[in-house]
Amino acid sequence: MAKKYLQLAGILKQLLFDKGMRPVDLAREVNIPAPTIHRLITGKSTRPYRSSLMPIADFFSVTIDQLIGEQPFISLIKKKENVSLFKKILHLPLIPWDELQHPQLIDENKYEKIPFAGNISNQAYATILQDYSMEPLFPPDSMLIFDPEKLFKDRSYVLVQLNETSTPVFRQLLIDLDQKYLKPLNPDLNAFKMRLIGKKDKIIATLVEARQLYNKY
Repeated sequence: MAKKYLQLAGILKQLLFDKGMRPVDLAREVNIPAPTIHRLITGKSTRPYRSSLMPIADFFSVTIDQLIGEQPFISLIKKKENVSLFKKILHLPLIPWDELQHPQLIDENKYEKIPFAGNISNQAYATILQDYSMEPLFPPDSMLIFDPEKLFKDRSYVLVQLNETSTPVFRQLLIDLDQKYLKPLNPDLNAFKMRLIGKKDKIIATLVEARQLYNKY
């Protein structure tokens, strides 16, 4: 039986996040079936053969040992070292999803605070993802940290207030010339569809960090 690699899913999610890629994009790039990639990212497949991971490791320019967490991951180590250089740790309000319409008007003192060390504005806040629209990269109950002052770009993950909904939606932003599209990562196209951003829709914040909670907050 193949060895069990418990860190693989988390490392793979981080690599995809850094590149702004969806699991289906990776599957296409490495010529591996999308369901196989999905099982790796969700942690449902923790005993893959090392040989089957070679195309993924080659694509991200890492070793298999780094991919499965048995060797230090240089880029992740550098991130941790950079974080340690920040002397000030901000405490961000953890705002319920249904209160995110106008976060700038919220009295943040009434909310629980989440520590964050890094470059982020004083307007930033955290929230907990409520739906399945961004699986498998962002499963329900993920903690998302947004910054309204962070500039978005093509393939950024953004919080958007749609004109016809009372609460914002979390999507990947795709920019094609002067058109902006909102892309859900969930492959169920019947439940979650890509849509064009309308004139009355508003991008209210850009994702800075995502944390997966193993015990529901």
